[in-house]
Amino acid sequence: MAAQHSIEGRRVLVVEDEMIIVLLIEQTLLDLRAQVIGPAAWLNAALQLAKDEPIDAAILDINIRGGDSYGVADILAERGIPFVLCSGYSDWALAERHRDRPRLTKPYSSKDLQDWVLQLLAAPV
Repeated sequence: MAAQHSIEGRRVLVVEDEMIIVLLIEQTLLDLRAQVIGPAAWLNAALQLAKDEPIDAAILDINIRGGDSYGVADILAERGIPFVLCSGYSDWALAERHRDRPRLTKPYSSKDLQDWVLQLLAAPV
């Protein structure tokens, strides 16, 4: 695959609890030759991965089993790891501390996701 940015082997955390969306994300990341970390469908698992795993970027569904993923976003921000929030909600429904974060509005396409992943991994950490 001739991608503008080489992201082969880059580690992307996936936090999502809807299997159809997980499959879209995984396939998109595999097409980009990135390494999928997770996917985490439960908050506790997502928090653990965010704390312990070497991660280059993350894709976070806001509402997952066990709560919302803002705590995961906090950990990633603290670690300097870029991420995109995925939600069908408007800006007003997002936690104020993360309203300025990149966001993919659901439903999104594989192309939209690919563009964001390439942007996140091209950004200096």
